[in-house]
Amino acid sequence: MNLVGKIFTVLIFVLSLTFMSFAVMVYATHKNWRLLVENKEASVGRPKGLALQLQDQKEENDRLREQLDQEKRTYEAEKANAAQARAKLETERAELLRERDELLKKQEGFEKELRTEIAEVKATHQSLENLRKEVEVLRKDIRDAQADRDKHFKEVVRLTDELHQAANETMRLKEVNKNLAEQHERALEVLRKFGKVPEPERYQDVPPMVEGLVTATPAEGIVEISIGADDGLLPGHQLFVYRTSGVLNTLVGKIEVVRTSPDRAVCKSLREWAKSNIVKGDRVVSQLQ
Repeated sequence: MNLVGKIFTVLIFVLSLTFMSFAVMVYATHKNWRLLVENKEASVGRPKGLALQLQDQKEENDRLREQLDQEKRTYEAEKANAAQARAKLETERAELLRERDELLKKQEGFEKELRTEIAEVKATHQSLENLRKEVEVLRKDIRDAQADRDKHFKEVVRLTDELHQAANETMRLKEVNKNLAEQHERALEVLRKFGKVPEPERYQDVPPMVEGLVTATPAEGIVEISIGADDGLLPGHQLFVYRTSGVLNTLVGKIEVVRTSPDRAVCKSLREWAKSNIVKGDRVVSQLQ
């Protein structure tokens, strides 16, 4: 076999393979149109026939048309209901708007009244504050008046006490004056009985009838005694000093008053009358028995 024969052999083989591939491809793409159109039962790779699918689609279309009509009727009914509801809502809206306007007017009135009342409340608060200040001032005035009243009351009480004391003192002094008058009358009677005259200056050097004690001897010749000006002693009066021993009285000396105080007197010892040293506890008299 020469070269050309070999080429034709290979070419025939290639063309055979090509035509075989075309045959396989044609067979693979071949369809059973009857089965495709009239297949009643669907299976894997074989759907229901187109005629049956068309019938199903028509039935589905009829059902959908019926459903659409029903939906339209429902829509129209709902549209009518919605129109009625809308009309009702419009009516209610108009009513609500009217009520809102009325409420706004009332609110404006209330706000105006509120502002007026707030102003009145502020004025009332200011008035109350002024009254409170006035009350504080009045309370202070009352406290001051009460303090002044208490002060005057205490003063009245004090003056009343002083008045009562003065009245009591007046009564006492009247009683004392009465007693003194009686004593004066008796003294005048005694003076007349002994031929004396009621002129004290004539008897200044004569001490009254007194008795006392020596309370101290602060220095030599100086004596302090327990009677003084309240007892009628005057500077220059002379008194006797004696000492008691059992039932015996012994003259110690004589002293002269140098200085007096209400209940004390300082005296000096008279040397010409000195019998012994004067000591504390010795007795003092104006006249010896």
